Amino acid sequence: MRHDIFGEITFSVGWKAERTISLFAKDFTVKLKIQAYYEEDGITKEQEEAYLVYKEQEADKLHTAEELLRSYADAPESRFQPHTLLFGRDGSCALLCDDGQEPEEGIAVSLLPEAYVVSQDEYL
Repeated sequence: MRHDIFGEITFSVGWKAERTISLFAKDFTVKLKIQAYYEEDGITKEQEEAYLVYKEQEADKLHTAEELLRSYADAPESRFQPHTLLFGRDGSCALLCDDGQEPEEGIAVSLLPEAYVVSQDEYL
């Protein structure tokens, strides 16, 4: 489906697409996931607004993510691998990352509405 704001997206337990982000001077292909339980749920206005804010401030948001990861752990550029940019139904946004030292855990870097780092289990 072609969405006016998100572009080309498909539905599979949420709306999905791929995006490229730059973190720690490296490019990563991440899954853009827009939460929805059923295709009929569509995309909320809050998700659209959060994505527009993210896109407008992408460089600042990713810089904030880098700073938070540096504060959270040593050598974050080799420890964390971003895999999903998640937009919640309430307009929240987080970058989900695999954690090389805690493979079962993973972390979430919340970018909207607040910026903080937390375990993926706690965030999700």
